[in-house]
Amino acid sequence: MAVTSALTWFRWPTSTYAVIAFYCLFFNPESFAQNVNDILARPTPEKPLNEYALRSWTTRDGLPHNSVNRITQSEEGYLWLATWEGPVRYNGRDFTVFDDIDETKMPEAGALDITINPNTNDIIVAGPRGGLVTFDGDTWQPYKVGSAYVFETVIDSNNQMWAATGAGVYRVSADGNHRHYTVADGLPDVAAFRLYRSEQTEHRGPTIWVGTREGLAYWDAETDRFIQERPIPSSQVRAIRMISNGVMLVASDDGLFYRRPLEQDFNVWPQPIRGPITEIKEGSDGCLWVGTFEYGLGRICNTTQEWISLQDGLPNSHVLDIFRDREDNIWVSTHGGFAQLRKALFTSFTPNHGLHGAYVRSVNTDAEGNIWVGTNDGLSRQTTNGFEPVNGNPVLEALSVLSIVPASTSRSVVYVGSYTEGVLQLTDGNVTAQLSRKNGLISNEIRVVKPLTNSPYILVGTPDGLYVAEETANSLRVVKRYTKADGMASDFVTSITEDSDGGLWVGSTNALSYFAPLEGAASWQPEPIDLALFTDARNIFAGTFHANRIWLATAHGVITRSMEEDDWRWLSRDQGLPFDKHFTIDFDADNNLWLGGSRGVLRISDGELSAWLNQELERVNYKLFTEADGMISRQLTTGGPASTIDSNGHIWFASAMGAIKVNPELVEEHAVESPVAVIESVTSDTGTLAWNDTLAPGNTRIGFQYVGLGYHMPEHIEYQVRMIGFDQRWIDRGDTLQTEYTALPPGQYTFSVRTRYPGGDWSAATDFKFTKAAYFYQKPWFWFISVLAMITLTSTVVHIRIRSLKNTRARLQAMVREQTKELEALALQDSLTGLANRRAFDQQLAREVQNSARHNTPLTIALLDLDFFKQINDRFLHAGGDIILKQVASFIADSVREVDHVARWGGEEFAIIFPQTAMEEASQVVERIRLGIEAMRFDKVDSNARVTVSIGITALLPNISAAQLLKQADRALYEAKSKGRNRIVRGYGES
Repeated sequence: MAVTSALTWFRWPTSTYAVIAFYCLFFNPESFAQNVNDILARPTPEKPLNEYALRSWTTRDGLPHNSVNRITQSEEGYLWLATWEGPVRYNGRDFTVFDDIDETKMPEAGALDITINPNTNDIIVAGPRGGLVTFDGDTWQPYKVGSAYVFETVIDSNNQMWAATGAGVYRVSADGNHRHYTVADGLPDVAAFRLYRSEQTEHRGPTIWVGTREGLAYWDAETDRFIQERPIPSSQVRAIRMISNGVMLVASDDGLFYRRPLEQDFNVWPQPIRGPITEIKEGSDGCLWVGTFEYGLGRICNTTQEWISLQDGLPNSHVLDIFRDREDNIWVSTHGGFAQLRKALFTSFTPNHGLHGAYVRSVNTDAEGNIWVGTNDGLSRQTTNGFEPVNGNPVLEALSVLSIVPASTSRSVVYVGSYTEGVLQLTDGNVTAQLSRKNGLISNEIRVVKPLTNSPYILVGTPDGLYVAEETANSLRVVKRYTKADGMASDFVTSITEDSDGGLWVGSTNALSYFAPLEGAASWQPEPIDLALFTDARNIFAGTFHANRIWLATAHGVITRSMEEDDWRWLSRDQGLPFDKHFTIDFDADNNLWLGGSRGVLRISDGELSAWLNQELERVNYKLFTEADGMISRQLTTGGPASTIDSNGHIWFASAMGAIKVNPELVEEHAVESPVAVIESVTSDTGTLAWNDTLAPGNTRIGFQYVGLGYHMPEHIEYQVRMIGFDQRWIDRGDTLQTEYTALPPGQYTFSVRTRYPGGDWSAATDFKFTKAAYFYQKPWFWFISVLAMITLTSTVVHIRIRSLKNTRARLQAMVREQTKELEALALQDSLTGLANRRAFDQQLAREVQNSARHNTPLTIALLDLDFFKQINDRFLHAGGDIILKQVASFIADSVREVDHVARWGGEEFAIIFPQTAMEEASQVVERIRLGIEAMRFDKVDSNARVTVSIGITALLPNISAAQLLKQADRALYEAKSKGRNRIVRGYGES
């Protein structure tokens, strides 16, 4: 490409940085050792760089080109990207590419720079062959600045546009006239690559800086010339930035330089730094983010430097731009795509951080405060730089871990329960003992391990019961095994929780047992707990002892009991929780309850929980945390344990994609504000609709496209919509970005949409107003005149014919009623079975589909076809067939509710409408019908006459019509026939 040859101008030798570092170290050690605290504004990192939430986008995600040269953000909140396929707008869900040069007026599709005019909010795009255009949201306006590459643009205080090009610098006024600056005007070199507008300082007012191939210069307004900064070496300038404390930073081929506000000259950065640097950005914490050619992304804080590169998740190590958006996300563009780094509440650790595998089953902390993580692929231990695999023994190489727990008698011992190798005792990371089928266990599958406090005994939970094992001289031996024969409710042990009295609460997949302590070491008497007395919960995943209560996380909520009395309480969906299945349960230092499940992490405050326990509240409030809060996956897993609290009070969770950590003290600080929605387009039958436009009376459809411009996991933003004037309440739309209304009556409407991140508060609504016009006969004046005329005419007729009508009215009304009944019966009733006919069914289905869509209620229909009915008619003649049809019709009608609608749909076909009924419930009804028909006898025809039925059933999905719903059911019926008849097939359509 031509671009490649153009950009080879500014590839520098990396040895230059090594020379500078050598000089600082040996010739100016005081400067080299100087702390950067007096250079940076607030150089204290809020979070280690490797604990930021990192995700990236490439062409696989819809990006038109992996080289993203610049990133910026518009006033509305869109991200704009400069790519070699043109400017790209990103809303968090979709990329919109502006690659049609007939539309953009660019000489070529590629874009090298993109920025926002702070005075007009117009988008400014620069590119090859003198390409420079602005976009106000509707119109693209081109500007001519020569034929060289345009690398960067800025807007000065007079709203003039400056452009750095391969042939000098251009100053473009609002009317399009320009002034061209070259070497003759003071530029160090004609090849200008970077521009920067600085604010007023002690030495000069606001000015324009330019970075060229031969050094740095600034524009002097009095002389209208550029003046070169001589302290900066005459080499390629890569980045220019003034940070919040007024310090000026310049990165060139010869290193990084800084100048304080009261200083005249630039100084060499006091610490060695990787380079060459391609971009500089100040973070909200005062640290510097720097991009490089080869080393990826760095962050400089006081005396520390942290780096992430390709192996840490960046799409490419050559950083082209760094941008900080309004949500304080850091965006990094590279030649391999672009990435986002977030200071999320939750920190995720994956194989990129050293984990041995991603599917985590157990996390725990040892006596030294180190975190251990067990996955399906092995065991990892926390280090100062992340995690490292624990694989010093062949048995650990591909170990499937189910449980990790530190020993109570030794600070260096950890017990690991596995899926295939039994229990392993690790001392300083080395296997020193093993308990398996070879020495006492029935199965090597270990679900949970729990050492007894200050005791050589450990409890081992397996699918075959609870074992008590003893450690003796680096060996493990089984002392006792408890099973159902000893009083346990179930042999399959999933959790063990010890209370303050030494009793054990042993959870299973379908039961709970209490182990009452007995005299002697490690001795208990098991007894089952009758869960059915107070809860529907059965599967116990985890437990904890807190505030003199036992707390158990189950597949159906949380159950808890005081140690003082038998006061079991059940906290589930009915008490306000968003879901029932919880795998982990913990209390933080402030007594807040944390629950983890496959749909995220819940936090219930101490105040809410206490009020619920004291029966002051029926429903609790909660906070829900998901990927939007930094979790690599909201899907947590089960293990023994699958959560733990470390020495700093941080809670760790096991997830399907890594280990997750949260600091409970920072919950309130990290409240994520929900983004305000943008309505991107409104369309009708006739095209696009503008604000306050009027729809024609005959318009049958209006659709809205919207999006919340937030970038904390935008895929998980939730939406609600409401058509004021039509909808009575807010309608949940999930993560759907469009809504459509049909057949709106005449009137004035306001469409509203609002957003939230999962578990957060709803944003302010974004509105769109419009009017639906009426036909003349729908307008009030027409109805007033019509009613007035009708009243007058009626009064006149009644006055003339009053006596005649009195004599004949009774007779005519009787005749009308009789004829009406006959006509209705003929029109809407099947004459053979007495059921509704096809016409009546279609009318009723249309009404039910409309009601279901309006009130957001489920709707299910079923089509039934008697199998091989032609053979019935052939064998028993049509008279016998008619008897069977009537008997079957009567049975079907008697098998459904009064609100359901049964019709004869065809010859031997019947149809049923189940209003306000989900497919699962309707399926149970039609299964009873199928079995009933199969068992029916038709003695009036023949004692051997039998018939079966094939059934297709389907449920209404959003935005499908009655005809589409029938088509789904018919396809399901056809499938039931093709699969052998006498069966039910469910049909699933597409919205």
